[in-house]
Amino acid sequence: MFLAFAYSRQYLHERDILKGEFYVLGLLGVLGMMVMISAHNLISLYVGLELMSLCMYALVAMNRESLRSSEAAMKYFVLGALASGVLLYGMSMLYGASGSLDIAEIAAAADANPDSVLFVFGLVFVLVGVAFKFGAVPFHMWVPDVYQARRRLSASTLQRPRRLPRLACLSASFTKA
Repeated sequence: MFLAFAYSRQYLHERDILKGEFYVLGLLGVLGMMVMISAHNLISLYVGLELMSLCMYALVAMNRESLRSSEAAMKYFVLGALASGVLLYGMSMLYGASGSLDIAEIAAAADANPDSVLFVFGLVFVLVGVAFKFGAVPFHMWVPDVYQARRRLSASTLQRPRRLPRLACLSASFTKA
C-alpha cells in the first residue's frame, strides 16, 4: 500500500484532489483486508469485507467534479449493497444449517450433514455475494466503470491490494480447521 500512496501523490496533486482522507481511507481499507484475512467467524469476515468495501466506494468517488467518478461510485455502492444483502442472507442460511457462525464449526456441520439443502443454498448465496464484492466473472458488470473512473490509480489502490483477501477467502473455504 505504501507504493500505491507514493505513486498516487503526484497524480492526485496534478488533478487537485490530494486530500488527507485518501490516505486514511486507504489505511482503513487495508485494516478491513487484515480483519477479513484473520477472520474465523462469519461476522468478523463480513465486518472486514464491508470496511474494505466502504473505503473503496469513497476512494472511487473522491474526484467530486468528475461525473464519471460519481456515476461509477453510485454503481459500485448500489451493487455492493445488493451483494451485502445476498451475502448476509447466505450467512443466515449457513447459521440456520449449522447453528454457529464459526467457520470451523460450519465446516464440521457440513461434513456431518452434506445433503442439507439449506446448507447448499446458504453456501451458494455466500459465494454469489463474495463474487459480487470481488468482481468475479459472472458478476463483474460494475468493474469497468469503476476502473475507468479511477484511471491510473485503479490498478494500485483498488485492484492489487484486494487480491490478498480474495486468496485468503478462497483458501479458508478449501481448508479444514
